[in-house]
Amino acid sequence: MTEDELFACRPLGMRLAMVVRQWRATVNTALADTGLTQCGWTALMQLRQLGDNVSVSELAEVQGIELPPLMRTLTQLEKQGLIARTTSPYDKRIRLLALTPEGVAMLEKIACVIEACQAQAVQNIPAENLEIFSATLNQIACNLRVMRSHNKD
Repeated sequence: MTEDELFACRPLGMRLAMVVRQWRATVNTALADTGLTQCGWTALMQLRQLGDNVSVSELAEVQGIELPPLMRTLTQLEKQGLIARTTSPYDKRIRLLALTPEGVAMLEKIACVIEACQAQAVQNIPAENLEIFSATLNQIACNLRVMRSHNKD
């Protein structure tokens, strides 16, 4: 059995996990010269989406990670001059995050690298298939969120 045939025989969740690992490794390699880890570049991308003055706990929730590893990543990003941490004017216990101009510039580089990786990853796939795949992936994510919320009740 070829590697492709073996892959196709695996359960959907396992294939998704394998593709995510391959994607992360590909992007990490392409971004190696930036000194950013996967946690670092994804945190920067989330901050861009969430906007300035996001709390550390909000970012942790969106990233789906615990606070201790995120705090290590944020310390690295701050040392690199990519983010700034401030104290909330309303609650001194809350630390707020914002991208610096250097962080915004780094995000431009990250976006270019990711776009190039994505273009290679989807080459030879018709646009209509990509649209269907994207909609399907969105629905799977939605279904999983519903499942998780029901499990919390």
